[in-house]
Amino acid sequence: MSYDFLNYELIYLITLMLASGAVAGFLAGLFGIGGGIILVPALLYGFDELGYSRAFTTHLAIGTSLAIIAPTSAYSAWTYFKQGSGNLRTLRNLAFPAAGGSLFGSWLAGGLDGNVLRAIFAILVMVIALNLFKKNHFVFGSKLPASFFTWSAIGLIGMFSAMMGISGGVFFTVFLVAFGFSLLNAIGTSVALGLTVSLPGTIGYIFSGWDTLNLPPLSFGYISLVGFVCIIPMTMFMVPNGAKLAHSLNKDRLKRFFALFMIFMSLRMFYTIYS
Repeated sequence: MSYDFLNYELIYLITLMLASGAVAGFLAGLFGIGGGIILVPALLYGFDELGYSRAFTTHLAIGTSLAIIAPTSAYSAWTYFKQGSGNLRTLRNLAFPAAGGSLFGSWLAGGLDGNVLRAIFAILVMVIALNLFKKNHFVFGSKLPASFFTWSAIGLIGMFSAMMGISGGVFFTVFLVAFGFSLLNAIGTSVALGLTVSLPGTIGYIFSGWDTLNLPPLSFGYISLVGFVCIIPMTMFMVPNGAKLAHSLNKDRLKRFFALFMIFMSLRMFYTIYS
């Protein structure tokens, strides 16, 4: 496979991916959240702006987002566990259903229309946004329920996370806190579970899109190597700038603003379906 590295299409793709990474990194630092909730819309904008077929741009944005999340999740998980936050026993117990759900979700997404995936993303982002307006977490018990229920719930989270292009950390955290985990332990375990979602999901999107024609240059299935290489350093560079601004703002107001921002992203995603 050979490419003309002076090709206008590739140069424009690199430029848009760098810009998308800068915006995603700044917003991630500003709102204190990373992953696909911000990356997927940024990647979608870039691929749509380049005029690629909407038959695969949603899949490509989601798959690339998962690939970008994988190393970030690994590093974050190591950081949390090093600080004693996270439950290794729970991680070992839940890693298999999370990974299985992710693989199934990436396979299922490969056969879905791009607009269906956009609708799934928009609906779940709206759910997360509305949840941010609540002051307290749900609490259903002091320990995880029976294995069948727990594995089914974790598998479904893994599946929908892979279909959204996110690590699933926000859903895993809500689930674990609802059943007796302290917030820090829940976050540490959830971040590690994010790796068991993002890595299998990445592999699934590579194979799901392997035979797709007319993908952007340097794409491997539904993973854009250009997006992966360009966005990671740009997000790392811009996150501190967003975080610096966040520390100068009122935290409750910032949380509400983030919820409103996510509602806007959800509505805009719905708009792109019909535009």
